[in-house]
Order: sequence, then structure tokens, then C-alpha cells
Amino acid sequence: MYEELFYRGFMYRWLQARAGVGWGIMISSLIFTAAHYPTMNAMPVNFIAGVVLAWAYEKTGSVVPAMIIHGVVNTASVLLTAMG
Repeated sequence: MYEELFYRGFMYRWLQARAGVGWGIMISSLIFTAAHYPTMNAMPVNFIAGVVLAWAYEKTGSVVPAMIIHGVVNTASVLLTAMG
């Protein structure tokens, strides 16, 4: 929850107001990816997730859909890792 409140609710909204939707999504996604730095093999996936989550926030105006998507992706990742 805190990641979505910070990255979409605060950071993306701040960037979007100053740089527009496209640049706001790209810059906030790059920052989101950089925050997940130790997982080098997942960096492209983290960037795409950042784009999808920012886009979901942009389309709905709420962090709740982004929280749900983020939770589902994290749960799936943990389950796939545990079963692999």
C-alpha cells in the first residue's frame, strides 16, 4: 500500500502536473524501477509494472486499482518462486 501511495499518489501526481502524463508515467516508472535496484534481473519487468500502475492511476484517479494490481503481481511472483 505504501508504495502505491508514494509512487502513484504522490510522485506520479507531482510529475504529471509538471511534465504531463507521458513524461510523468515514464519518469515515475524509472524512479520506481531504480528503487527496486537489487533485483537486476527483474528491472525491465519493474519498469513495465511502473508504467501499468501509473496508467491505472491515471485512468481511474485512484490508487486502489494500482494497489490491487501490485498485490496480485507480488503474490503471483512469490507463489511462482516458491513453486519453482
